[in-house]
Amino acid sequence: MNNTVPGMKPVPAQPASSGQSRRPGRPRRKGLLSLLATAAVVLFVAAGCAAIPTDGPVGKSDPLSPRTNSVNVNYTQYKPVAGASPESIIRGFIDSGTGIEDDFQTARQYLAAGLAQSWAADKRTLVYTNAFAVKPGKTKDSYLVTFDTVSSVDSMGVLTPLPAGSTETIEMDLVQVNGEWRISKVPDGLVLSQDTFGVLFKPVPLYFYDASYTYGVPDVRWLAARSSGTATAIVRAMLDGPAPYLKGAVVSAFPTGMALARDSVSVNNGLAKVGLTSQPLLESSVRQRQQMHAQLLVTLQKTLNDVTEVQFLADDREVDMGGSSDAVPAMVIDNPVPPVQVGLSKNALATYDGSTVAAVPGLAPIADLGPNEPAISYNGKEFAFLSADGNHAFTVSAGHEPANLLAGVALTAPSFAPNGWLWSAAGDGSGTVLAVNPNTKAKDPAPVVLSVPWLVGQQVTTLRISRDGTRALVISNANGESRVSITGISRSGDVPKELTAPINLAHEGAPTLGVWTGETSVAAIAPSAKSDVAVQILDLSRAPSKLAPIKGITWISAGAGVRNVHAQTPTEMYSLVGSNWQVATKGLGQTSFAG
Repeated sequence: MNNTVPGMKPVPAQPASSGQSRRPGRPRRKGLLSLLATAAVVLFVAAGCAAIPTDGPVGKSDPLSPRTNSVNVNYTQYKPVAGASPESIIRGFIDSGTGIEDDFQTARQYLAAGLAQSWAADKRTLVYTNAFAVKPGKTKDSYLVTFDTVSSVDSMGVLTPLPAGSTETIEMDLVQVNGEWRISKVPDGLVLSQDTFGVLFKPVPLYFYDASYTYGVPDVRWLAARSSGTATAIVRAMLDGPAPYLKGAVVSAFPTGMALARDSVSVNNGLAKVGLTSQPLLESSVRQRQQMHAQLLVTLQKTLNDVTEVQFLADDREVDMGGSSDAVPAMVIDNPVPPVQVGLSKNALATYDGSTVAAVPGLAPIADLGPNEPAISYNGKEFAFLSADGNHAFTVSAGHEPANLLAGVALTAPSFAPNGWLWSAAGDGSGTVLAVNPNTKAKDPAPVVLSVPWLVGQQVTTLRISRDGTRALVISNANGESRVSITGISRSGDVPKELTAPINLAHEGAPTLGVWTGETSVAAIAPSAKSDVAVQILDLSRAPSKLAPIKGITWISAGAGVRNVHAQTPTEMYSLVGSNWQVATKGLGQTSFAG
């Protein structure tokens, strides 16, 4: 019997020479964000979250994302006992939130009949620590349950870390059913302890395309490490589209409205069979199916270690994926960073390749501009730097005079995107972000000026473009409170249009400088010329951690991964050797990799 769809083929300010940051370190924030040992997310499969913390000095290797299909840990849920008090029913219900394998059948036994059917565990997950308190409410048979919260997760699986000291109170109503207390009113969603999250849930990066269909942009969600159903949960999440902070910045090859034909993705002998709603699938082009294939395959392989191929089905039949000539390039994942840094040596730009400091050949003198905080493009041919007053960003290349392309108050260090555009942000609280294409044929290319509402009133001290060119790391401060944010970059063609509302990262203290270390991680510091400074590693996929502190750190740079973080005093650059810092070179300041 031929199961192929007819007509379709089977799938085959500092001194210019000092290297010290112009910007002083910020005061420590009043309320520290908790070091998230875990975080939670619920997708439709009741995802909730937390990674086991990786505190302490970083060794020779970066921590690897888990690639297992399930966690062989089962929590026992206990049914209500006869004569249980209202508080015992409430605590039993909360403790039964571990029942992800059977859709919380035990937890539902603590609920009154109607609520047992309608209660939806996937609406939100609240992550708490310490013991929780149960007290009588304001009305008869109502109770208030108060939790010390560390994070909150929405229905898409997007984690929001909460400041230290955060609490949330949930109201529950109880009634007697056949003489036994049952919960008749409780909000949808789970409330799970931090430790339980760390065992049962894991981060899953979904990959979407950048606007050019070149780079894969990770969108981290948290899924239950179930004994089955992980592949289904991943596909369902991808079909729902990107997280809010990436909407408009990334694209999905899967058309809007496409869904799973049935709630199951089978994986056998490495082949993941994905049955999709037939009409949208059959109406897509071969190229679009190839892009869908590339997007889903890399996403599944990043998390599951038993997927080697993906097959799309329409009405249980294979669809035409074209031939070898129709294949699309694989997504570029974690775009590699060139190994050469640019820095300042005696008021001139110099490169550092890990062993040798060398002057950049062919550059016009720039000493009279008081260069600060230089940047290098991905092709290694374009350079940028700030003027001594920090209010102008210049570009320069071999054989060309310096050109003042960006101007603003207290500009952040310039940052090159992979496509060659140069970015900076004003630090005056205006919410102004600037971008310019220095490679345009125009003699004086006009910058694009973005007004970013969520940055108004914030003193921006860092803006760094991600290595996929689709996101930006933004560090800002207002009223002594620091925010470390990741925002998406929305474009019209190649021209930046806006920055999306961001997602924030948990951190300690009041960092002002930061750089990307990988596709989901950044390094950040609160620089100080006199005190010990610890580099914080902040990641969408795991708990914050710190590197060993060093006295007098005023600058950082990072290549590919935490192993390639460099900490700098005004006179020395340090590199990690194992878990210890060692001097790598002297006399070179404010070095930066591309980006």
